[in-house]
Amino acid sequence: MNLLHSIPFALTLGLSVPALAQTTATPIYMLLQPLVQNDANGVDICGVDATAAVVIDKKLETYEFQFYVSASTFSGHIDAGQLSDPPTPKPAGKKKTLPRPTGFWIARKDNGEALHARDIQASGKAGHMAGTADLIPASKQLMNLIEGEEMQISIEYPNQRSQTIIEFSQKLADEDHDAMLSCVKDQMVSIRREYEAHKQK
Repeated sequence: MNLLHSIPFALTLGLSVPALAQTTATPIYMLLQPLVQNDANGVDICGVDATAAVVIDKKLETYEFQFYVSASTFSGHIDAGQLSDPPTPKPAGKKKTLPRPTGFWIARKDNGEALHARDIQASGKAGHMAGTADLIPASKQLMNLIEGEEMQISIEYPNQRSQTIIEFSQKLADEDHDAMLSCVKDQMVSIRREYEAHKQK
């Protein structure tokens, strides 16, 4: 096959590859809670702990994710996965194990590039993944969550034929919102302190 004949063939071959279908779902239930943790140097972790229940093909699926920024590691962190199905009668010794996700991304719906988790590994929770993200982009996405912006997340699985994108806009309670803003402010002090300590080593 010469070059001129191979080009149309390659184009045809490329066009024949099916794109991953997308399903967009809005939660019928969404819970967003503050995630705050201190260490000896002050505020270390500021983030959110979220649970979202969606209906996909008439089936209820529940996902959860933790998204937070850590001053001690200078990075963002993600832990995400799907909760097990409600218990149903199964033969003895048979227990359904949900697969571990292979990826996670989060984005503000109307603006901005998606932040993708990297360094994916198994989480401490069965059927969950853990990953990291750069500090500044993670901080921006965290502020979007705190301010109740319209967001999109997707938890990716191996060999999936359809990608589920969850769209939501969830306002924190006033006291939680204020607590998170205070956390982020105090965390910046911890980050500067940690950074100066690293410079002196």
